[in-house]
Parts: sequence; structure tokens; C-alpha cells
Amino acid sequence: MSEKQKLSLDEIENELTKNPHNIKMRVLYAEMLIEEGFLPDAEDEYKDLIKIFPDNPELFFNLGVTCEKQGNIDKALECFEKAAELNPQDPDFRYNIAFMLDKKGEFDRAIKEYKKTIELNQDDANAYFNLGYIYARDNDSQQAIEHFKKAKELNPDDIYARFDLAFEYKKTGNTQMAMNEYMELVENCKSYSWAYFNIGCILYEQGDVGQAVKYFLKTVEANPGDIETYKILSDISATPQQALEYLEKGLEENPGNGELHYYISTVYEKIKKYSEQLQHLRKATENRDTLFINPLLVSDKIKEVSKKVK
Repeated sequence: MSEKQKLSLDEIENELTKNPHNIKMRVLYAEMLIEEGFLPDAEDEYKDLIKIFPDNPELFFNLGVTCEKQGNIDKALECFEKAAELNPQDPDFRYNIAFMLDKKGEFDRAIKEYKKTIELNQDDANAYFNLGYIYARDNDSQQAIEHFKKAKELNPDDIYARFDLAFEYKKTGNTQMAMNEYMELVENCKSYSWAYFNIGCILYEQGDVGQAVKYFLKTVEANPGDIETYKILSDISATPQQALEYLEKGLEENPGNGELHYYISTVYEKIKKYSEQLQHLRKATENRDTLFINPLLVSDKIKEVSKKVK
């Protein structure tokens, strides 16, 4: 067991009180401050240590981590660049430079740094994934697919690489490959609601409404709060009664949801059940924090329907 595992933060502080010049203990102390979330204190400690060891890349790297965790991306980037300058062969330093540039939106520079990371470590799945994400953002699906495939190969458990790979296949018109990836994904991660949803969309586009409904139902089973999918289920229902059943199920899972109440009101309007329509319009306005239709328009609709009920 390492010394770090043996000692608590309080114990390390006690040791430093006895011997404030114990450099090994101070490094350990700084690491523990990061782990415990005392980031400004960790930052100060690393700055002091760097004054003693100005050529230590690990100290600059860890200072960069504390800055990143505090949201100071520019300072973090500066520290990671200094670490890489001191040790150009460390792929972690290079990756963190790329990641900070990525966060700053400097994508061209980020691409170069991710590629340098891969040169140093050809097994860095995250670098491949992030490159794929940038290429997808730029609508370069060919490059995106290549990099997502590599990320998946290196880390088969990465559900995001699988999902984004499938998404890019669909964008390029390779629907069957997209379906294969989505199906493989839900087989390995049964709670990934977005994959079920996209499968449902593909099946609906292909005219297989029955199977599409099956996967939309799996979507809301995995994510009962997915209001939009309940609405889609109602839209593709064969009968108003079926549409109402789906929407009512959505309300069971999301009590008092204004959007669902409004959508139910539109179904009742179609079948000319104005009392029920009015009831749900009023419920929609009572729950306007979850209503995405302008409440003023709903109020006008209430006035209009009230005349029909009378």
C-alpha cells in the first residue's frame, strides 16, 4: 500500500507541521488537496513547489489540472504546454493541451495536438474519439467515421463512440451500418434511450411503423422523462384512443407536465371532445413551467373552446 493510501489529509498536515520542508510530503499533500476538492489550496501548493523545482513537468501538469477544475482554461493550457515543453514525449501532457484547445474552440490547433498525442500513444481511445467529434462537427463524416471506429476498437465499452459512429453512418446514407451499430449498442447498454430512439426513427422512415413503435416504447422505458417521444408515439398512433393512451402514460411518468396536457388537448380537439380538451388546456396553463407553447396562445385557446363547451 502506498503512503498516499495510508495517510489522510489531516495526517499529512500534521506531518508537515512537524517538518514543513519534507518535499515528498508536500507533493503528496498537493495531490490530496486536489482529490479532496480544495483546489485553490492545491494551486497555491503547486505554485510554491514549482518555485523549488521549476523544471519538473509533473508539477506543471498537476497545476494545470487544478486550474482546469476551477474553470481557468487559459491558465490550464499554459501549464500543460509548459509540461509538454519540459517532457515532449509524454502523451498525457499533449492530450491535455489538445483538450483545452478543444474546449476553447480552437479546433484546428486541437486536431494537430490530438494527432501528436496519437503519435506518442497509438492506443489513446479518447484522442481518436475527440478527433472524430471535431470532424463530425465539421461535417467531415469520412474522417469522423474512421476515428470513431478506431475509438470503438480501442475501447469497446465506449457507448458514445458507438453511438456517434452509428449517427455518422446514418448521415452518410449507410442506414444498415447505422442500424447494426445501434443494435449492437443497445445489446450492450440496455439503458441508452437515444439509441432506441434513433432505431425507432430509422424504422419509421423505412415504413415499419409497428417496429418503430416498439423501439419508441423502449425509449421511454429507458427514459420515462422523454416527453418528445410520448408525443411522437401519439402522432404515429393508428387511432386517437391509442394516442391518448400513450400520452396518459407519459403523464403517469411525468405528473403535471404542461406540454403533455397541451398535447392531449389537441387529440381531444380532433375528436371534438371539447370538455376534455378544455380540462387539459387549463391543466397546461397550471403547469406552465413545463409548457413550451406560449401560455398566452393557450389562454386564447381556452377562451375559444369555452364557448364550444357552453
